[in-house]
Amino acid sequence: MKKTLFLILSGAIVIFSVICICTAPIINKVVDESPTWQAANCQLYSDQYKHYKDLGTDKETLKYNYEKPKNECNRKKAMYGLEYSALIIDVTLGFVCLILGLLHYFDIAKPFEKITGIIGLSTGIIQFILTMVYLCYSSYIFTNDVVRNSSRSATLYKRNSKWAFAEWDSSKSQYKCLFYKKDDRYAILAKYSDLGKKQYNYNKEKDQATSDSEFNQFTDDNSASGCSLNEFLTISQKTYPTGGSNKCENLYLSAINTIENKYVFDRWITTIIFSCFIIVCDIGLSIFGFLLFKSDVSGL
Repeated sequence: MKKTLFLILSGAIVIFSVICICTAPIINKVVDESPTWQAANCQLYSDQYKHYKDLGTDKETLKYNYEKPKNECNRKKAMYGLEYSALIIDVTLGFVCLILGLLHYFDIAKPFEKITGIIGLSTGIIQFILTMVYLCYSSYIFTNDVVRNSSRSATLYKRNSKWAFAEWDSSKSQYKCLFYKKDDRYAILAKYSDLGKKQYNYNKEKDQATSDSEFNQFTDDNSASGCSLNEFLTISQKTYPTGGSNKCENLYLSAINTIENKYVFDRWITTIIFSCFIIVCDIGLSIFGFLLFKSDVSGL
């Protein structure tokens, strides 16, 4: 039973690792800006942060112009290296354990159960640590970091399911930014975890909206950047240019005519899910490697 489960877990690690390698956002250059992560000069950001901190730069400027770029650079560069090392080591060591598992399953390597147990235990521990660290970095960037330098959009602003980024507030007689946060200038920018939503991909209804529709009449990409520092936009309420008394209740962002954002989301979330499977199998491999080692020692 121990040998069978050792074999199954080793095979599962190989299969899940191959899937991750095929879907990984960095290895496959799914994220447009990922090639720059490897060569990013994080030391420059660190030196600039220290320099301007010593000069007494105000906390707000220091945070958004130097500290956040420094931390983001370090995270992404670490993820770049971890994705290659963790997944390649997973598939390599997993394959070694798979071969050993097959030999023991067919009772070809009976005298080497102790060595196989040690290899399985060590492999499980090494892979668990590497994959867990990679998963933490990948998941954090996926859920917290904003999309930058995408070929699909120079700046990808957040929008609700109606594609609006601001709505009219009659009590203030101003447009209220839907995603404004006082302590976070980046709150108005889409994160990687947002890319799977329909408003960040091709939508037939928006793409084929008539020219006199509210969506096409009141698309205002230029005003979206004003929401980074202000909750309300200092612009008058807009009315339909064709005449009449109808007023604009929402300000919209332009339609996106590709499904590439959904593609990025699907590949990245798939890698995260299967990385979790690898971690579970690593724990099992360590346990059954230890049991193989223990059974061999007991039988001496």
